[in-house]
Amino acid sequence: MIYNLNFMFQIFRKQVIFLCVFVSLSLSVFAQKTDRNIKNTDRNIKPFSGGKPFRKFSVGLSAGALKSSVLAGGSNDFSQNDHHFGYGLNVKYQITHYLALQADFVRGKLSGDNSKKRGNDTLNLARAVTSFNTELNAAVSGSVLYTFSNINWLHMKNWFVPYIGIGGGLANYDVKFTPRGSNIERPYPDGLKNNITELYVPVTVGVRFKLTKLLNLNVGYTMNYVDGDNLDGNSYWTVPLGESSTTHKDKFSYAHAGLEVALGKKSKPQLLFDNPAARINSAIQDKVNMLSLKVDSLEAKQKVLDDTDGDSVADLFDKEPNTPKGCPVDATGTMRDTDGDGIVDCKDKQLITPTECLPVDIDGVGKCPDPSCCKGRTGDADADLNSNCPSDYPALIFKGNSIKLSGENAAIIATIATKMKTRPDCKFMIKGNSETSKSSQAICQKRVDAIKMQLKEREGISADRITTNCEVGGGDKNTVEITSN
Repeated sequence: MIYNLNFMFQIFRKQVIFLCVFVSLSLSVFAQKTDRNIKNTDRNIKPFSGGKPFRKFSVGLSAGALKSSVLAGGSNDFSQNDHHFGYGLNVKYQITHYLALQADFVRGKLSGDNSKKRGNDTLNLARAVTSFNTELNAAVSGSVLYTFSNINWLHMKNWFVPYIGIGGGLANYDVKFTPRGSNIERPYPDGLKNNITELYVPVTVGVRFKLTKLLNLNVGYTMNYVDGDNLDGNSYWTVPLGESSTTHKDKFSYAHAGLEVALGKKSKPQLLFDNPAARINSAIQDKVNMLSLKVDSLEAKQKVLDDTDGDSVADLFDKEPNTPKGCPVDATGTMRDTDGDGIVDCKDKQLITPTECLPVDIDGVGKCPDPSCCKGRTGDADADLNSNCPSDYPALIFKGNSIKLSGENAAIIATIATKMKTRPDCKFMIKGNSETSKSSQAICQKRVDAIKMQLKEREGISADRITTNCEVGGGDKNTVEITSN
């Protein structure tokens, strides 16, 4: 039992030291490479778009230590297994976020001896072979890799991707061994130089770090289990009776680090380090931001269109946003005071107060003497009545060739109609002006007809009280006047 514990301790000691360094390096780099800003995420890749938007091929070179033992795999024929420099090449194709295919080539040297006594091993000095040297000409294999942490819900960016893999391959090597009782190496087997090729199974663990968009750091440890017992020149079938070969299968390990270059268009990200969870989150967030901007825009537009007091002037431009209902206003939302007597039209019972009648009372009515015209009346009753009708109505202004009534003109008409209603005995004329062209005369007629229709249908003024007329060259073609008839 003591022999077995010491034996295992000697085998694992250096490998454990290597793994500790490896894990420390991995964690330190991982701590430095997380929490990157989402702004670097490729937002143009849509979900479920396949592998076409990504780079999937990579080529790498590696270097490290070869040893004729592994971390897990039983006993060895030699008490001292040496570390030697090895190097390799790999080509990888990333099929999905989790699955990849990789081809590997490794070359180097292996050696070992029985110089170290293993506890109570009475057979230690009775081994048929005291040392060996193996030239590993080529170990070529293909493996399936399973990668972890590609879909990351904790961090937006992936910079640290562990993996495990298993595969199969062929190892070609030449062996020299030193038999017990001799100091001369000889080719294996039986002193005849022989080139040996055997199957082996590589089992790999490792991690890849993203250094740049094109370059990765690959750190790994591969345990290679050979389907044979020739790698160390000490095969169990050639051991003399009474002596021992402690294993029927040989193995070797390759602890390595190397650089990989991702192949493909530089604009494409690597599938290995893609985080679809982050891409979906970014796409959703972009939609949320866009919708938020639209909502803000609609709210701003609504503020422009809001008209709290219903006076047809938006609150944004309304100088009096609380105008009482029914009060006519000007273009700034200010209540009209047509005669300038200080009483707004909607409260003024005398909309057009003559200057000589000022000041006015709280109802906007001035104090005037009896008109001198009434002291002597003519025989024409209608003419006498109409001579006292107000005639100082404001003019209506049209723009261009427009025949539609603007909000301002509609307010003026409402004011005029209010005054007309106070004198039901008065008749009125809507007079427009036109140029000599037929088109100008037609526009003029449509304008006066529109005003008459507004007075009739909206303001309730009887049509028989209103006449219309268009004069050619009588004045400004865009001005329409209302006078007593």
